[in-house]
Amino acid sequence: MSIETARAAVLLHRELFREDFYEWLIANYPIFEYFEQSAYKVRQSGFDHYSARTIVEVMRHRTNIREIGDGTWKLNDKRTPDMARLYMALHPEHAGLFEFRSRKAPEGLAA
Repeated sequence: MSIETARAAVLLHRELFREDFYEWLIANYPIFEYFEQSAYKVRQSGFDHYSARTIVEVMRHRTNIREIGDGTWKLNDKRTPDMARLYMALHPEHAGLFEFRSRKAPEGLAA
C-alpha cells in the first residue's frame, strides 16, 4: 500500500488513532510497511486471528528498528494498536485478524 493511501485512511478514520499517529506514520512509514507485510504473511499462512504485538516483537527481534527522532526507545509499544487499526482499515478483507480494545474499531474490522 502506498503512503498516500495509508495517510488518507488515517485521516478518514481519525477517531481510531492516537492524535500523533498521523505525524508518526509520515516519519516512520517504512516501519508500518514492514508491519503490513508481516501481517499479510500471517494472514496468508492461514491465521484468522493473531496478535499484532507478536508481529511487532518479531520485527524487533529481526531488526534494530528505531523510530525517527527517538534516540532512546526502539519501536514504541503504543504504536502497535494504531498500526493494527491502520492495517485493518486498509485490508478489510482480513476482518478479525486483530482484536481491538479501548478505541472503537470500524464496523466489520474486529471479530
